[in-house]
Amino acid sequence: MVKTSENSISCLVSRLARFVELEEHERAFIAEMEKDERPLAKGRPVTSVGDPTKGVMVLKSGWAVVKAEGKDGRSQILRIYLPGEVIGLAEIGSTHTSHRIVMQTDGIICPFPRKGLAPLLTDYPRLAALLIAVGSLDQIALRHHAACLGSMDASRKLKFFLLQLRARLEVANVGLGNRFRVPFSQVEIGQAVGLTSIYVNKMLRAFIAAGEIEVERPYFRLLDRDNWEKDTEFVDAFVDMDTSWFPEPTKVANPAQF
Repeated sequence: MVKTSENSISCLVSRLARFVELEEHERAFIAEMEKDERPLAKGRPVTSVGDPTKGVMVLKSGWAVVKAEGKDGRSQILRIYLPGEVIGLAEIGSTHTSHRIVMQTDGIICPFPRKGLAPLLTDYPRLAALLIAVGSLDQIALRHHAACLGSMDASRKLKFFLLQLRARLEVANVGLGNRFRVPFSQVEIGQAVGLTSIYVNKMLRAFIAAGEIEVERPYFRLLDRDNWEKDTEFVDAFVDMDTSWFPEPTKVANPAQF
């Protein structure tokens, strides 16, 4: 059974506060976004192809993945959502969802209606700018990942995948340092990087034998991160956000109720 996280610190607040110091009323708006908690177990669908898009969802805890199913029955993992990320921003301009999203682990989602986002633009412009900027960094990271899949050999693909996952986890303060959780089977890692599970297993064994990583499922520890970053020409999209264009935070007494 999935437990709620009523008293836990918001991962979305942790994620955003990495870039700016949030005002109290901005934190209050985020709390409003996270008010409707819905626990979901591992493997449960978050959205299905063709579902109407009613708004966004904060992934308050747990991991989720965007999946595509081929006609041959093979699955592809197109994106990984981590704690504190907002699901549905990519679909905000569409009436229906294009891909299936499922929970990779037990977790909690917080649906927030589309109409509730309107005050974000008028009453919380700095918070809106911050969400847009974070979304842009996510898109840059996805482009780096796509470039990796198209240009790197199997070894570098797997290295890049783990490096980027570590960097993204650090943003929400849920994966500090070089040791982090990877709640994926070797088959699922292969679905994310375009390799067979046999090749993933071969590469991981080679990394362990070379003293480059330690694996204590579900945790990985990167022991040779600096060299991996040089080898893959890794760019951390989340280390440098331009906040110079953000509007000044407005003073709002109470968050809007929806």
